[in-house]
Amino acid sequence: MLSAIKILFMAFFDICRFRKRPQDIPESVNLLVICLLSYAGISSILIAISGSSGQAIAAGLIEISMLALFSFAVLQIFGKSQRWKQTLTALSGSGTVVSLFALPVYLLIGFNHSGNTNSDPVYGIGLLVLTLLAFWSIAIMAYVLRHALETSLLFTSSFAIGYVWLILSVSSILIPTELS
Repeated sequence: MLSAIKILFMAFFDICRFRKRPQDIPESVNLLVICLLSYAGISSILIAISGSSGQAIAAGLIEISMLALFSFAVLQIFGKSQRWKQTLTALSGSGTVVSLFALPVYLLIGFNHSGNTNSDPVYGIGLLVLTLLAFWSIAIMAYVLRHALETSLLFTSSFAIGYVWLILSVSSILIPTELS
């Protein structure tokens, strides 16, 4: 069982390192469901750590729903809807990997502490690492979409950036957070 998890992790990590393409991932409904559930789970954990534990599960479900709808719509517009399962599997699997890298950073900087974060160097470094992970995530999405759509990376980068804007906008509307 652990070897199967390691093989899956490495396959998605290879996508994150731009070594594998979404078409290198098997087209499997079971694998897609596993990837979506793990992505929703890790997203919910990250949101709970940042202080919104009551809304964490809803936010995780919103995230995977938006990813599924967004990827289907983009592929449908370009006449590549037959690639949806593999594309969504690659996006959710690689999203899980990036989120696993973010988990220790969230724990380290303690998003839910109420101390003065402006002078805390660990907090600043943590935010820098999370920003780099966000840019890496956008690059991975652009890479996966580039292969799914068979078009330029610059073109699919605009879709990836648009997705981030969309998910942040929809999440802030559906699950508003209090600013302190």
